[in-house]
Amino acid sequence: MLFTQFFATVTILMLGVVYGTDVFFAVVGRSALAHVSEASLTEVMGRLHEVADRRMPFFGVLAIIGTIGLVAIVPGPYSILALGAQLTHLGIYFLVSKPVNVILTAAANQGESLTDAPQLQRRWDSVIVPRALLLGLALMCIALIRLHA
Repeated sequence: MLFTQFFATVTILMLGVVYGTDVFFAVVGRSALAHVSEASLTEVMGRLHEVADRRMPFFGVLAIIGTIGLVAIVPGPYSILALGAQLTHLGIYFLVSKPVNVILTAAANQGESLTDAPQLQRRWDSVIVPRALLLGLALMCIALIRLHA
């Protein structure tokens, strides 16, 4: 039981970082970025993605490892649903978000202003709410495991 509590707590903390970031962009970033110039959007989001794509995997990977640990220790619907939600989030990230990140980061590094930056950002924004909801579901599942451990 103590081992389950530990795994669940660490997983919640790591997952919470990624969830909080996605919720921030779903609630605040998306609306704020809709009102900036192409040059500002390219520079700011390119730089944010440059840093986030280096630092955020640490939290996401530890959350997935923790969830896999919980699936092994406490197999059941909550742990499997939590893992599935995280893997779906990751799939959406790699299919939709990451390609946009790469384009904006490259443009920012080259000092370019992309005329299609708003379209790219809208594509990225189109999946941020589902991504946040998936991580919220995963967090709730892990919290239930921790509560019942």
